[in-house]
Amino acid sequence: MKKALYPILFCLVLSFACKDNEDPATACGVSDPVENIPWLKQLAEESATGGLAEFSYIAQAKYRGKRVFYWGSCCPNCSWALILLDCSGDRVAGEYTFDDLDDQKVIWRPENSQCSF
Repeated sequence: MKKALYPILFCLVLSFACKDNEDPATACGVSDPVENIPWLKQLAEESATGGLAEFSYIAQAKYRGKRVFYWGSCCPNCSWALILLDCSGDRVAGEYTFDDLDDQKVIWRPENSQCSF
């Protein structure tokens, strides 16, 4: 009886140890969020044609385990606020700083970008 119990316990332990992780090659279920998430594509297009476009960029990160996006600027004479957006394009509520973000990655910047990362 004990011999039959060990394989069952082993399988149970393994089943609880498994964790669903987001594929690192995807964000919000797509491999190219700027092209495949409509609101993010629109943000990139508007940023590319707006004033000081050469200082604009879009990045993705994880905040409290969830994928988020933010628009940024490397303009040396400009100020901007960190506003996080979720996969639906909704603003993430709360107070946060760059220190609260994990796995930050620039996913878009214009061809004439002046930003160095």
